Amino acid sequence: MVQAKVVDENTQVFENVVCPFCATLCDDITVQVKDNKVSKVNGCNLCKGVFLHAHEDWTKPMIDGKEVTYDLAVEEAAQLLARANNPLIYGLAATDVDAQKKCVELADLIGANLDNASSV
Repeated sequence: MVQAKVVDENTQVFENVVCPFCATLCDDITVQVKDNKVSKVNGCNLCKGVFLHAHEDWTKPMIDGKEVTYDLAVEEAAQLLARANNPLIYGLAATDVDAQKKCVELADLIGANLDNASSV
């Protein structure tokens, strides 16, 4: 069980946290929480990115940090994929089977590479 060390009234540090974001399951992560938000974390870029942005609302489509309609987000994604020289579909470990099948169909359609978390 991970115990928090209290730094001050607004800050806690958790040591030996297991990172659940890829298949490596690193168990030596230190996470600092300040004002109930992760403020500092050691680990790889994936680990840092997910922990540091854990409280953000990712349920709304965004382009360049600005909320947009789903139609516009889908159009932008299609344009990015159409312009890509070597597209990659990656990170399907937490994706259900039906969505994975659609990703494989998309990869076939656009000539994309498929990869998974075991390559990290």
